[in-house]
Amino acid sequence: MAENRQPSLDPERQLIVNSLFSDGAEDPVSPTHSSGTESLITYCKVSEDTGGGNSPTVDRPFGIGKTNSRIDVKIRYLLVTIVSKNGKVQKVQLHKAKKNPNDTFSIGRTWQLEQVRKIESVDNVTFVITISKPYCWSTETQGEKDVFLSQLLKTFRKHTKKSPKLINFDNEILAEMKSPSTPTKPVIQNETDSYNVAASLQERLANANKSSSSLRSLNQRNGRSTPNLSSGAQGSDTNSVHHHTEDDELKEEELSLINVGELLNDFDWKGSGNAAALEERLLNELAALEAANIHAMVESDDRIHSVIEQIDNAIAELDNMDQWLSLYTAELNSMGDDIHHIESQNRGLQVQTANQKALLSELDRLIQSITLPEQVIQILFKESMDTVQGIQNIEHVAAQIKRVLETPFDESTRQMMAIKEKLETYNFHCKNFCSRFYEYMRMIFQFQAETLISDKSRGPRHNSLTIQDHESIVENLSKYRGLSLWMKEMDPKRHLEIQSLYVISKEPIYKKETKEYLSQMRHLLSKRELAEEATYVFSAALNQSGRASLSYGYANWLTSESTKPPWEFKDGGGGKLPPEEAFDHNLLTIIPLVVNEQNFIVDFFHLKKYAETKKEDRNIEDVRMQNKLTEHMEKLFSFLPEELSSFVDYGCKHDNIQVIGMIASLEKYMHANEKIGQDYVVRMLQKVRLHCLGKFEVFINDQLKAIEETKVTTKKRKGIVVFMRIFPRFVERIEHSMIESEKLEMRSIVNRAYERIVKTMFECVEAIAKDADSPVDDKEQLNAHIMTLENMHYFYSEIRSRRINILEPFMRYAKSSYDKHMEAYAKAMVRRPFGKLLEFFEGIESLLRTNTAPEEVGFRIQFNKAALKKVISQYPGKEIKKGLDSLYKRVEKHFKEEEGGRLLQVVWHAIEEEVIRNHERFTLIINKCYPNANITLEFSMDDLLGYFSEIARSH
Repeated sequence: MAENRQPSLDPERQLIVNSLFSDGAEDPVSPTHSSGTESLITYCKVSEDTGGGNSPTVDRPFGIGKTNSRIDVKIRYLLVTIVSKNGKVQKVQLHKAKKNPNDTFSIGRTWQLEQVRKIESVDNVTFVITISKPYCWSTETQGEKDVFLSQLLKTFRKHTKKSPKLINFDNEILAEMKSPSTPTKPVIQNETDSYNVAASLQERLANANKSSSSLRSLNQRNGRSTPNLSSGAQGSDTNSVHHHTEDDELKEEELSLINVGELLNDFDWKGSGNAAALEERLLNELAALEAANIHAMVESDDRIHSVIEQIDNAIAELDNMDQWLSLYTAELNSMGDDIHHIESQNRGLQVQTANQKALLSELDRLIQSITLPEQVIQILFKESMDTVQGIQNIEHVAAQIKRVLETPFDESTRQMMAIKEKLETYNFHCKNFCSRFYEYMRMIFQFQAETLISDKSRGPRHNSLTIQDHESIVENLSKYRGLSLWMKEMDPKRHLEIQSLYVISKEPIYKKETKEYLSQMRHLLSKRELAEEATYVFSAALNQSGRASLSYGYANWLTSESTKPPWEFKDGGGGKLPPEEAFDHNLLTIIPLVVNEQNFIVDFFHLKKYAETKKEDRNIEDVRMQNKLTEHMEKLFSFLPEELSSFVDYGCKHDNIQVIGMIASLEKYMHANEKIGQDYVVRMLQKVRLHCLGKFEVFINDQLKAIEETKVTTKKRKGIVVFMRIFPRFVERIEHSMIESEKLEMRSIVNRAYERIVKTMFECVEAIAKDADSPVDDKEQLNAHIMTLENMHYFYSEIRSRRINILEPFMRYAKSSYDKHMEAYAKAMVRRPFGKLLEFFEGIESLLRTNTAPEEVGFRIQFNKAALKKVISQYPGKEIKKGLDSLYKRVEKHFKEEEGGRLLQVVWHAIEEEVIRNHERFTLIINKCYPNANITLEFSMDDLLGYFSEIARSH
């Protein structure tokens, strides 16, 4: 379809032109071509794979390429056209069109021919044209593909003066495509086809004439006439047969060849026509001619009717024979079926007999295997469960019944009447024994509980603060452990009822013994006096001091510090215990009882521990058993969290700080029991811990409130405030309770409490200092510096010695505040003996800060040389020494009592440094602003050092 056909011989091309290019000539170079019109150069019918993408490796239409199933193939037409205007070519385009149902065409896509970048030949009929992206098309024949691509390339080179990239093209094809334009190859191909058609037609006609001649010779020998076959007409006349010689045959063949041209004219054949269509048409005509010749030959022979009649008779006889054979076959098949049925019945009877014998034998064996003697069954109901031997006999029989009941029968066997009756009988015996075992265990539990409760020797004693274990109950019940497992497997409901009976019987025992033990422990608690608690608790100290003063008297405080901490003593010397130690002893006594009881319940009732099962191996049954175990433990020890919380309240009644040690003990036992899978113990202790944390939070809030109230009621702003003195003891007391508790959660809770308290103390000290920080009253301002110095120095030195890491940031803050107020205090105190001198030189420094040149300072009236000499003359060495002696006495008055005079020496050393620094500053200013005045201070640096050394030696 890609050939350049004439419109009269290519109806599809004519349809394309009529549908799309009816306004323009078909030939772009035709003189009749009008301006601004588009004309068709060539076209090609292709198949487009719309489902497989644009890659040449996807499924090909017409079965070419990969063998995968095609997704969606559409028939399209590629059209190469040229657009010209006024006889000049404007552009060359490539259209993709489709054929509509009404034999019209519509264009779907259009590209400019110069947009073609690459052409790839994939196989004989498939090619890929790359424009903006690859497009894969397939033709029906290779000839169509080659002709279309050849015309496309020639047009491309002619109008664009270049060539696209070509892939997988043979050199011969490339050379042919690049050859100059000549008469089109399709026309040459058509001429060759016409020659081949003529030669083929001549040969077929010659063969037909030879066949006709042979047939005529045969009929002459038989005395019959044959129609003339050389005339080419189907309805030949039946004239008499002419004898032809060999010369006549040759002449006839030559005549046939001569008439080929006329024959082609009769079929409207032209040199540019479709040779294949002509060949097909001639072959059809030749086949019809041959068929007519054969029919004429048969009709001319009279014997054919006799042969046909005889054949019909033979067929009738064969049909008759076939009917008889069919009848015999049916009879034989019926007899064979009867024989086969009889044989099958015989074999079935034999097999049935053998199976019944085997079944009877198997039933006998099966019944024997699941049958237990009656005397064995009686053991379940008559054997005593008080002796070990009797229990062993019962366990043996129970195991046999269990084995019988758990025999793996298939469903059909289990439904057999004999098996069903046996199993129902043993199930009945099983339930009766379960009832007997249940009643027996109920009596055992009740007897054991009453025995323990009535035993007065089991109460706690003063010399032995413990709760006696229940080893006697464990020993008595352990022998029934096997029967407990059997009952769990055979009657789970009864087994749960036995568990509940045990819990109900044991709960009063534990409740009575625990309450008696905790009551005895309450009598052994040591009680502290309020005066002792006041040394390390803010709220107690505030209440004792009457909220009237800011600090303790030094003598009283030193006396209390010279003794051992009061929490290291046990009151009365009669074996009294601090509450936190007593509480730890309680946990040490009670928790093992709880753990042992849980272990016994797990072991006796065969409840697998949840914690011992790997996480990935746990199933619903494990969770159910764990929940049941937790339920039993909560019923047994439901009173325990409340009793322990009540003991905590009682122990903290006189000393709330005891709760810290109690929480530490709780967390210690929680971690220990969590490692061994004692979930109930952990949950129970957690409840008590939450109660203790609540008390601890109230305790800390009380301390914060006491500190804040100190800030409000304070009037005297001098000395170390009460809460600053208490805080080191407070920390020391808490750390005493936190021994070996660094890895517990309580450590972080205490650290947060430290932070809250220290922040509140610093805020209170700063608030007091701000109240006194008034420039109107120098005395109050000085007192604020003194108070801050004393408190921050005390906090820093005391806390540093205790090495509390969490307080490091507050220590740094205290040191910074201490340094700032030390500097302010030293400057304020130095101003007394050096007041005018400081004012003079500070005025010069202020003047220099205004960008005044140093040499210009002396020209100012208030800072000239006379003023300098005057102010220097007022501070001779004697006056300086006298002023320093007076200054020392004043500083000594401020800091003598504080910490035994330790801070006094530190403060005096800071003042000494400030005086020396001022001397250096004065000297530098004189040298800078009065360089040639030969004026110096009347006291040198050595004089100052001598004065300070003399003061140090005298004190």
